[in-house]
Amino acid sequence: MKRNTKEWKEKRAEFLKGKTCAWCGSSDSLCIHTPRAFSPTQVSSEIYSAAYTRFREIYRQNYQKFDSILSGKHRHKSHPTWHKASTVHKTEPDHTNLEEQFIEVLLEDSEEGNFKKLYHEWLEETGIKELIEEETKKAVEERESLKNAIVLCKRCHFASLRDMDICPKCRNRYKSVNYETCFDCLPDERKAEFRKRQN
Repeated sequence: MKRNTKEWKEKRAEFLKGKTCAWCGSSDSLCIHTPRAFSPTQVSSEIYSAAYTRFREIYRQNYQKFDSILSGKHRHKSHPTWHKASTVHKTEPDHTNLEEQFIEVLLEDSEEGNFKKLYHEWLEETGIKELIEEETKKAVEERESLKNAIVLCKRCHFASLRDMDICPKCRNRYKSVNYETCFDCLPDERKAEFRKRQN
C-alpha cells in the first residue's frame, strides 16, 4: 500500500488515534515505525547472509585445499591478544595456556572463478531463493497490516534510524542499541573505566 493513498492515510490516522510514543511517551509528531528486524529488506538480508555463510563452507570443503602455517604470533594468560612471539614485555609474562597462532594458506581452488555461478545454482537447488521470496512477501504483508508496528515520535524515530534507542533508566537521552544505558546513567566506576580507556 502506497503511503500517499487515501486508504493509507485513514489507516495511519486510526492506528495513531489515542496513542503516545512507545519510547518517550510524547504525543507530538507521531509516526508509525516498523522495527528493522521485521522489515522485508532485513528479513531477506538475514536469510541471504546465513545462506552465503553456509555455501562458503560447502565450497571450501568441496573445491578448496588449505595448509595451516604458523603466523609467528602467540597469546598467553598475561597478554591475551595475539602478538609477535618476539615481543619484549615490560614484566615477566605468564605463559599459562600459551597458544600459537596458525593461519590458513589457500593451496588449491578447483572451481576458481565460478564461486558466484555455483552459489546461485545452489540457492535455486536448495529452494533458498524461493524461501527468501516467501518470507519477504510475508514481511511485506505484515508491515502493511501494521502487525509489528509501534508508535514513535519523530525524535525517537530518527534515533532508531541511527541504531539508537532511548535509555531505559532516564527515559530522556538516547544510546547505541549495543549499550544498556546512556553514558550519564552509567555508575561512576564504569564512567571512570570508560574515560581511562579513551585516554
